[in-house]
Amino acid sequence: MARVNISQTQFTSGELDPRLAARHDYDGYYKGAETLTNVICLGQGGVKRRGGFKFISDINENNVRFVTFEFNVTQTYLLVFASSKMYVYKDGIQQTNLNSSGNNYIATPYTSAQIQEISVTQSADTLIICHNAHAPRKVVRGASHTTWTLSTITFSYYPTFDFNQDYDSNTFAIGSNWDSVGSDITITCNASGKITANHVGGMFEGNGAVVRIESVNTGANTLTGKVLKEFINNNTLDGVDCSLEEPVWSATHGFPNAVTFHESRLWMGNSTDRPQTLWGSVIGEFFSFDRGVGGDDESLDITLDTDQVNAIYHLVSGRHLQVFTSGGEFYIPERPIKPSSVSVLRQTKFGSLKNVKPISVDGATMFIQRNGKQVREFLFTYTEASYVSSEVNLLAPHIMGSGLPKSMASQTGDVNNEGNYLYVVNNDGTMGVFITNRAEKVMAWTKFTTDGHIRDVAVVEDVVYIYLERTIGGSTKYFIEALDDTKFTDSSVSAAQSSSATVTGLNHLDGKECRVRANSVATAGGGKTNTVMANATPSGGSITLNRVVTDFEVGINFDVTIKTMPASVTLQSGPIATKKRRISRVSAQLHESTGLKINGKSVSNKNLGANVLGKAPEVFTGIKTLPILGYSKAAQVTVTQTDPLPLTLLGLTIELQVTG
Repeated sequence: MARVNISQTQFTSGELDPRLAARHDYDGYYKGAETLTNVICLGQGGVKRRGGFKFISDINENNVRFVTFEFNVTQTYLLVFASSKMYVYKDGIQQTNLNSSGNNYIATPYTSAQIQEISVTQSADTLIICHNAHAPRKVVRGASHTTWTLSTITFSYYPTFDFNQDYDSNTFAIGSNWDSVGSDITITCNASGKITANHVGGMFEGNGAVVRIESVNTGANTLTGKVLKEFINNNTLDGVDCSLEEPVWSATHGFPNAVTFHESRLWMGNSTDRPQTLWGSVIGEFFSFDRGVGGDDESLDITLDTDQVNAIYHLVSGRHLQVFTSGGEFYIPERPIKPSSVSVLRQTKFGSLKNVKPISVDGATMFIQRNGKQVREFLFTYTEASYVSSEVNLLAPHIMGSGLPKSMASQTGDVNNEGNYLYVVNNDGTMGVFITNRAEKVMAWTKFTTDGHIRDVAVVEDVVYIYLERTIGGSTKYFIEALDDTKFTDSSVSAAQSSSATVTGLNHLDGKECRVRANSVATAGGGKTNTVMANATPSGGSITLNRVVTDFEVGINFDVTIKTMPASVTLQSGPIATKKRRISRVSAQLHESTGLKINGKSVSNKNLGANVLGKAPEVFTGIKTLPILGYSKAAQVTVTQTDPLPLTLLGLTIELQVTG
């Protein structure tokens, strides 16, 4: 019987696809795991129990969209869009009586379906909102946390386009002042129906001239406008040589549905009738799309002319202006971007998911491929001087679940989280969590589950907010909660209180069996830490414990599972993949952990001796070794935790016995 030791010192490959079970030759095999549920991977290589979800508020809305509003590092807000409403949260507290109206929301024109389709961008205290069915709007924060306005943007000039292009058999007569820039001019068409009210705000071009249309007289078939560039002469013009443009955005032709700020311009793209076009504003004048005569500081109008229709879904300001479409990924290489020299280069042909905006993470732009199965990073490579779109969930595609993902958010690493985290809300109510630290070659997926369904996520400054659907007391309820590393339960409430056995403030959990953590001032063993008390079900917003407590946490339980890949090595006699094997001993390197099991066997932190009874388990840092019984062909180690207690697993050493 052969005896070998296998050591797993890190989990930096995260949860791996079950189809990798035979890839013992893969370098990441013993850096990953078969299951990593309700843990996060750490930049140092270990895995840690995820934080609990702290209860923020219940919300009587069955469909919402989170939007982050950050004016500066201290003035940050979570905007919650619901059907025809916008709620405001500051530091986890809902702002009420907005604009002294008596309402806790701002009225909006967006339906329940449309809130998932809107595109947003922000500059200073102004948030821009775009949707094909509505004129672009802006949300402006006022002088206080409760003062907000939502209004339709007034553009000084619109982009224009000739939607008719049918003047071949017509002529246009040029009035006086044809050679004077800045003067008013009247132009007459020889046929009715060609000049319409829709042309007001548009442009007339012909014979070298550019005229901005200010008014029309449809009965007289005339238009009056301002000469921006003079005519070569005042001869009558053939229609085939003319362009009669109207504002490209309107109730007739639709409005833009992609937006961002980049290089002192407001960029918009994808109107209903011009889905492949993007527009850049005048430099420094975000609400002016005055094309003028094509000066470098004037607006731009760019159409993606490719071999297929590529509707623009997202615009991202990064190293370059990045354009994500239904059928491919583009960027504009010029810096600065000018009307006189601009090109849009296609880089890859994967296409992005329409309702989930790409996010910048760890130097790359993460986007979800249009099929909803792959998460890709759009990354500029200096060796190729171009962008590539690599699949970051190639080793864990199952993390995405079934159906199309619903939303995505990112969290930048800090002193506690030595990596950058990407949160992807899946259609099945779970959430995939990806940590990336390019410098340390950490790229790992785990999965969050909860008693209910995760429906949306947003990161405001460094707080991860989550929108959840839960069944409480037989009823469906909707909550806003926040990921909190100091909490151990979901939808949790925690507080310090005077010595009392009654815990209040639990109305949202009425009828739901909950876990209870508390510190006790009971005479026996007082000052207990990590004390898990008997389960309790709130009624009337409160529970009564069997002893007085000074601080508590009450919430919904979640379980932790860490399951290694099947253990396998190659001996002198060959690989052991088909042989029976037995894990005779497991040593777990732990950090400040307690309350876990390894292959179903409890790992105790208590020793015999005086002053042990009546005390809560203390957290343990070091190595715990357990003997394991039984043969199998998988030889896997499963670490579980069913109590709300700390757990950080740094590594495992497996002593493996092989027969034959």
